[in-house]
Amino acid sequence: MKLISIQQIKDSLPEDKNRADSVWTRWVLRPLSVPVAWFCLRLSIRANTVSYLSALICIVGGLLFVSSNMWWALLGAVLFNLFALLDCADGNMARVTNTTGPYGGWADALGGYVAYVVVLLSIGFAAGVHESAFFGLNVSPQLWTLIGGIGAAANMLMRLAYQSYKNIAPEGQSGAKESISFEKMISENLGITGILMPTTLLALPLGALGYLIALYSAFYTAGCLVTLIKLIWKVEHASRA
Repeated sequence: MKLISIQQIKDSLPEDKNRADSVWTRWVLRPLSVPVAWFCLRLSIRANTVSYLSALICIVGGLLFVSSNMWWALLGAVLFNLFALLDCADGNMARVTNTTGPYGGWADALGGYVAYVVVLLSIGFAAGVHESAFFGLNVSPQLWTLIGGIGAAANMLMRLAYQSYKNIAPEGQSGAKESISFEKMISENLGITGILMPTTLLALPLGALGYLIALYSAFYTAGCLVTLIKLIWKVEHASRA
């Protein structure tokens, strides 16, 4: 691992993976993650270790983000963005060392699940702590936390329902991959390796956390409902065939 060069890490990224990345990942996170991956490899750190470390960093970021102290909260937002950077670095490391596989995918997915729950809940809670405005309405801290929780729950339900469907759908016959390509593109660009993390860093000092969590909660709730309706239709159609 210590002999791997930065150029080898760059070359290990497949073109289809690059095209599937969000705009933020492609132009910001991915270039920054290459030297991070190289440094971790120089220290003989495994890709899975980086995945677990990124999840831990995200949790610490969430604890700091809900602080009433603006500077601690900003540090938490910085850690959210560090998570996103490491979330790209672990994949770089796995590909260049030929250690990709289902266990690495599981570790990477775990970090993503942790991030979605922690970040959405933290934004909702912090919106109440910092008394974020929302079109002049007086929204209680408890309601902001609930809105964040709804967004996190809807996101997880959508992902778990789709993953469960993939596990039972006949390979090459479900059409699942093609049917969600557009939705995946939107999700990637708005998600944890899209604009969610940098927007969180900007929304905090601007007092716009309420708008941010309301938007994301509505987006993931709508996405969850659409996904469930699609999957129910597919399952019922297949079961009657």
